[in-house]
Formats: sequence, structure tokens, C-alpha cells
Amino acid sequence: MSISVRKNNLRRPDKAPARNILLRPALFMLVLGTCAAIFYAYASARSLETSYRLSRALEQQRELREVGRRLRVELGNLRSPQRLEQAAQRAALNPPLPSQMRELP
Repeated sequence: MSISVRKNNLRRPDKAPARNILLRPALFMLVLGTCAAIFYAYASARSLETSYRLSRALEQQRELREVGRRLRVELGNLRSPQRLEQAAQRAALNPPLPSQMRELP
């Protein structure tokens, strides 16, 4: 049995590598572009998440400063001499006698 091979069906060694030479850089660029797009999407998502976290933290800071301001005002009111005198009168307290006073060194 003999097999005949047509010359047109044979691969020419000079044309096959040329196609591979053009295909490899294109494939590399496609993979590189895909990786860059995935990284860009990841970085954008992280940036957006960080922006939301920063916004929430700034809002919380503003609320805490307002609470601190209110507490300082309330502390000032609680320590005021007029309020203490009124509370002493309501409790029927009298000023201390000289014998009840002690001097500290």
C-alpha cells in the first residue's frame, strides 16, 4: 500500500511560525489588558468602599463632637454656684459653722 501526499496539503515550515509570532504578542496583550481591567475594577471598588468608610467616620466624629459640646455645657450648668445654692436650699442645708470647718495643710 502506498500513500501519496499532495504537496498542497503539506505545511510549509516558513508560514507556520509567522502565524505563531503574531498570535503570541496579541494573546499576551489580551491577557495583560484583561489583568489591567480587573485590577482597575478592584481598585475602584476599594476606593469607593474607603470613601464610604471615611464619610461614615467623619459623620460619627461630628456627632461625637456635638455630644462632647453638650456634655461640657451640662457640666458647666451642674457646677454653677447658683444651681448648687438652689439645691442646698431645697435640701434645707445651712452654711457650715466655723467649728465644722477644717483647714487643710
